[in-house]
Amino acid sequence: MQRNLLLSLLIWLLEIILVASFVSDRWTREIQAAEDRMLVAYIGVEKESEIRETSQKWFDRLFVRTGIKESIYRYFIPTERERQLSKGFEDVGRHDLFPFIQSRLDVLMDTVYQMIKRFIMAWIWLPFFMVTLPPFVVDGLIRRKVSQTNFDYPSPLAHRYSLYVILGAVYLLFMGLTLPFPIPPQSIPVGIFVVAFAMNVLLANTQKRI
Repeated sequence: MQRNLLLSLLIWLLEIILVASFVSDRWTREIQAAEDRMLVAYIGVEKESEIRETSQKWFDRLFVRTGIKESIYRYFIPTERERQLSKGFEDVGRHDLFPFIQSRLDVLMDTVYQMIKRFIMAWIWLPFFMVTLPPFVVDGLIRRKVSQTNFDYPSPLAHRYSLYVILGAVYLLFMGLTLPFPIPPQSIPVGIFVVAFAMNVLLANTQKRI
């Protein structure tokens, strides 16, 4: 399990690196615009504006006010004063290398902002998840109790694959924070129902003695 978690984390970090390396800044802006339009169509202008403002506040609090964003840019891109102090190298990379690096950093910062926004968008569905899950859990436990009474044999296959579905849904949510294409807002409530149903199957097919 620990090895799988480490591999998943490495894949996620690789995804971020690939997005920052190959995705254009224009494409990231188009992704944000497309998601904003889908969000407005799904939850309305006011709620979308609230999510956008909250996302910007969190981004500013974590990366702008702390100076992290400025430090990242200054680490990779020299200032004009630093150029003047480097005699003979004032114009090295001015029109090719450093503009390219800046565009990559812009994509990285846009990706981080989009990740924060997607996380907040998922977080607002938490009350819905807390309301949806209990009935499926109770039903699964009742079905398990009935199977114990009737001496029915729980399906280890259903138990195993329902666990895989739950872990896969959580992993897709995690990976979806940085995917370089628009994520429909409907995917979150659909994922909640999938996880709740998988939990129902998991509990109903749990071995009789734990």
